[in-house]
Amino acid sequence: MLGPLGSTTTGQTSQDVLSSRKLFSRDVGYLRDLALFWPFVIYTIFAVACLFSPPDRRFGLRLAAVALAALLLARERLLLFVVGLGFIAIQCAINLVLHPWNWGLFVAAILTACPFLVANRYWRKRKLSYRLPREFRLVDALWSIASLCVAFLLMYVVSPFNHLW
Repeated sequence: MLGPLGSTTTGQTSQDVLSSRKLFSRDVGYLRDLALFWPFVIYTIFAVACLFSPPDRRFGLRLAAVALAALLLARERLLLFVVGLGFIAIQCAINLVLHPWNWGLFVAAILTACPFLVANRYWRKRKLSYRLPREFRLVDALWSIASLCVAFLLMYVVSPFNHLW
C-alpha cells in the first residue's frame, strides 16, 4: 500500500505507534532508569558518608530518602542497584590505588564488589522490561549530564546550608 508521499506503509495504526514508547530512539523506561542512575548513586554515597557523622545525620537521612525515592521510581530496580554497586566498587578500587591505604575504604570496596561480581556471574541473560541499546550515543551522554545537573541542584535544595528557607 502506498502512503501519501508515495512510500509504502507498514500498516501500523496510531495506537501501535503510541504503544511503542520511544523517545530519541530509546525506550522511555530505559531513559527513566538512565536519568535515575546518577541521583541514586550520588545520594547513596553522600548519605552513607553523612550518616556516620553525628552533626550531619539529619542531612544524611534526607539524602537517603532521595536515593530510596530514585530507586523506587526506577523500572529495573535490581539493575540500577547492581550497576550502582559496580560504580562504587570501581571508585573504591581507584581510591585504594591512588591514595594511602585505608581499611574503611577497603571494606567498602569488598562489600560493594562482591554482590556486583556475583550478579555479573549469575545474572547474564536477565529478561528486562525494555531493550538495552547496543551503544551509548550522544543522546545518552546528554541525558546523563542533565541527570547529574538536576541531581546536584536537588542536593542544593535539600541541603540545610542553602539558606533558601
